[in-house]
Order: sequence, then C-alpha cells, then structure tokens
Amino acid sequence: MQTLKQFKAKHPFTSLMLIAIAVRILAVIFVPGFGSNHDIQQPSLIQGLLEWLKAKIGMGDSQGMMFLSRAFYAAISLFTVSMVYRICDLLANDKAKAWNIALIPTICVIIPSFGIINDISFFLGLPLLLYGSNIVLRQQVLIGANMNEKVHRTSYFIAGLMLGLSVAIWYQSAFPVFAILIMLCVKRDGRGALMTLAGIIVTLLLLWVLLLILNVNPWSFIAL
Repeated sequence: MQTLKQFKAKHPFTSLMLIAIAVRILAVIFVPGFGSNHDIQQPSLIQGLLEWLKAKIGMGDSQGMMFLSRAFYAAISLFTVSMVYRICDLLANDKAKAWNIALIPTICVIIPSFGIINDISFFLGLPLLLYGSNIVLRQQVLIGANMNEKVHRTSYFIAGLMLGLSVAIWYQSAFPVFAILIMLCVKRDGRGALMTLAGIIVTLLLLWVLLLILNVNPWSFIAL
C-alpha cells in the first residue's frame, strides 16, 4: 500500500490513467449496457458525416460491432478524464486536488446511470470542449505568470479548431465557447480571442464544405 501511495505521489497523472483504464476494461468486457444509447440523438454536422460513413461501410449491429462501440466510448472517456485532471491542475495548481477531482469521471463509468450514454453529442463534444478550454487556460496561466515568451498565439487557433469541432458535434457547447471568447475579451486578450474565433469559423466552414462535397445537405443536420 505504501508503494502505491508513493507511486501516486510521484506520478499522479499516470496513476490516475491506470485506474481509469482498468475500470474501463472491466466496463467494456463485463457491462453489456455500457455505452448503450436508446434516445434519438440531436442532429449535428458531425452526424451528417457519420451517417454518410455508415452507409458507405455498411455498419451493422453485430455483437462485435457493439463491443467495438463500447471500447470506443471507453477511449473517449479516457480523454475526458485526462482533460479534467489537466484543467483542475491549472486552476488549483495542486496535483493532489486535481487527482481527487478527476477521480470522479475516472470511476463513474461503472455507475449504471453514468454508463448509459443518453446524449452521444454531449459525450463526444465534451472532451473537445475541454481540450480547447485547456489550451486557452494554459496560455492565460503563462500570461499571468509573465511568461509571455512561452505564449504561442497559434495555440489559440488550435484551441479554436477544437472548440469549433465541439460545436459541430454538440451545438449546446456554443454557450461555453461563447463564454470563453467573452473571458478573453475581458482579460484584454483581443488577439487571442480573434485567433480562437478564427479557428472555430475555419472548422465549421471546412465541415460544411466537406458535407457538400459528399452530397450531404448540411441543413438537414442543423437543430433549430
């Protein structure tokens, strides 16, 4: 037990991810309902692309496909755990507190009410929203620490790409994305806000054009 505590103290992120991986392996193998979804999904631009891929590949509902689906959900949730830890670490500047908070999404997949994914748009869009937020937050921390030489404006553009993809998957994420842009303006980081906005617009335009090239009507997947 002492060895495990020492390993956690020296490698908090690694220990957290090892726990998350172990829990998800158990969920994928022994919990058939993990990742299942019986609700009608909200339309999104990404759904249009997925529908096109499904038609081309001829994706079925076999047991093997269901197993791969659960594994895919598990992998996505691992990324969410990672982002929760990193964001909490930046906010609290305390790896122990970040580890404790990130432990919640680490083990929640084995809880029935969390294991059933009711909104796949939210499930897939959230990690992208967290990733983009993490990039923006990291740049703000560097600016606050007067480490401007380590601030890369292109990082804001990359954050915008991720945030734009999040909006394309989960439309409701537009609200926290808008809040991020407002926060940058309040912090008087106009260039960062513009670069982030540019990344968002580029992502949405590229997805729109891609759907048109694939002869998929983007308007069919716009939720009004």
